[in-house]
Amino acid sequence: MKTLTINEATNNLADWLQQAIAGEEIGIRTGNTLVVLRPLPVGTAANGQEPEALAPREALRRLQQDACLTPAQAENYLNEVRAERLAAEDRGAA
Repeated sequence: MKTLTINEATNNLADWLQQAIAGEEIGIRTGNTLVVLRPLPVGTAANGQEPEALAPREALRRLQQDACLTPAQAENYLNEVRAERLAAEDRGAA
């Protein structure tokens, strides 16, 4: 991970953003805190709106990959997966 000071980050912000979009890990240190630049998937609640509805398996994949879901979203998706599995088991038993 490339770690920058605030001054370093502001001097070439556009370049650092492009590198983060390309997958490079870029961190900006402020005091004892490190803020990581990372693009959000389309539909993520960056603008205060609700995030896109995802199929349960896709949501869990993203959770594992990005860890960007809230605990409530993760719980909702886990409940949906559990319900799908139980329904599939019921269909198989009939």
